[in-house]
Amino acid sequence: MISALRRGRVDGLRIVVACARSLDDVPHDVYLLDLVPITEAVAGSRFDEVPYLECLEPVFDSSGGRLPWIVEVSRTHRADRDGLGEARLSVLLAVGAPPPAGGPATDLTPLMAEAFSRMVGRFAPDAPVPDRADALSAARSAVAHAYVDLDPRTLSLTDEEHHAADDGWTVGLAVPGSTRFRVQLGLAPGLPASTHVHRVPQGEVVDSVGA
Repeated sequence: MISALRRGRVDGLRIVVACARSLDDVPHDVYLLDLVPITEAVAGSRFDEVPYLECLEPVFDSSGGRLPWIVEVSRTHRADRDGLGEARLSVLLAVGAPPPAGGPATDLTPLMAEAFSRMVGRFAPDAPVPDRADALSAARSAVAHAYVDLDPRTLSLTDEEHHAADDGWTVGLAVPGSTRFRVQLGLAPGLPASTHVHRVPQGEVVDSVGA
């Protein structure tokens, strides 16, 4: 058992990148990606988070490398799976408050889409395209993973849109009278497993979840 654990093999990895005004604030944008690094598991090599962090370097450097950050890496292994485990790489970025003149807040979405594309090209196979039922379920799960204190049973569906050109989905969810979320499934082109959860601030108007 000890020798199996020392190999540190994983057959599942979740990437979580959260953006908040400060390192102590609630994130307003959370980016999720689930990977299956089959080559690592088969080869028996020890899990290494460095290649994944390297894919995120342009995101860290987007403001001249001045964004405060927290990085957490964890692994869970099971003896009944010969020590095979799952890993989680979590990043919290403090992007600051929107400009006082009313300009747009820092948006890392294009950079995150590119980063996820680089990870998938090197480390994971393609994921299946979700149908409507799977997309709605995935959207609820994404919000629950992004905001662990929220009970997903309280979420109601407000809008949905299927983007046929790239097989993506945009789903609107809400805690009635409290908080709204816009969930984009398929953030990176051709990668349904990449997700962007946007927590809509009070007073922000969204005409369409596809906007």
